[in-house]
Amino acid sequence: MLASCHCGAVRVEISHLPEYINVCDCTLCAKSGGAWGYFESAEVKVTGLTNGYRRTDYEKPAVEIQFCLDCGATTHWVLTQLHEGDQVGVNMRLFKPSEIAGIEARSLDGRNWTGETAAAHRRSPGKLGDDIFL
Repeated sequence: MLASCHCGAVRVEISHLPEYINVCDCTLCAKSGGAWGYFESAEVKVTGLTNGYRRTDYEKPAVEIQFCLDCGATTHWVLTQLHEGDQVGVNMRLFKPSEIAGIEARSLDGRNWTGETAAAHRRSPGKLGDDIFL
């Protein structure tokens, strides 16, 4: 599946749909407009130039969001060198609603999450296109 930023300069290709999408309300996710599907790095191909941003309110930020240099659309995130693992978060809002309809969407309470435990949910999960709209 292939999607792009608003201007088309950055393209993101995924090998399959994610099991679920996290819609987090932490300040970084809310202000960058991310709705995240999770993948191993080999399952995602990004082409085009992006710039990165790491949150400055955390001593050890886990991710660096990437965005298009031209239109500013958030495309994905990568783990920082401070965290081990092989995970990439793709902004599923880049895809057409019809392409992601039916995927479970989870609403995370990121504003109250300390990172020490699993994040709580703000409401029960729903299905994109039925219960929840991105």
